[in-house]
Amino acid sequence: MYVAVDDRKTAKMHLTGGYRQSERKKAFCGDSVSGKTLVDARDVAPHSEHQKADVWCIRCLNLLDNEALDQKILFSAIAISKGSYGDLVVIPHLQRPSKNPKHPFILTNAPARKDWRIVK
Repeated sequence: MYVAVDDRKTAKMHLTGGYRQSERKKAFCGDSVSGKTLVDARDVAPHSEHQKADVWCIRCLNLLDNEALDQKILFSAIAISKGSYGDLVVIPHLQRPSKNPKHPFILTNAPARKDWRIVK
C-alpha cells in the first residue's frame, strides 16, 4: 500500500497499490497519481502529523475497506468526525458477531475438536 504525496501543501494524499490498484497508476478513487511521490503507507499514516482527516482523500479512505485488516490498522488513528478510522472500521472486525449482528463478514466455523492445537 502506498500514499501518493504531492508537493503542493493544499493537495490531499491519495492511496494506491494493494489489492485495489496493484499497478499503482491511479489512486483508489480514480485520480491519477502520475507526477506524485509514492511513499510506503507505514512511513506516513501512523504519524501524528497525518492524523487529521482533512489531509487525506476521503474517497480513498472509504475504498480502503476492500484491503486487508493489516493495511486498515495503519490508518486507524486518523480522526474522522464520528471518532477515528479505527473506531469505525477496525474495531467491528474484532467484535463478536453477537455484538454486531449486521456485520458483513461471516466467520468460518471453529475447527473440529480433533484439530485443536493443545498448548502444554
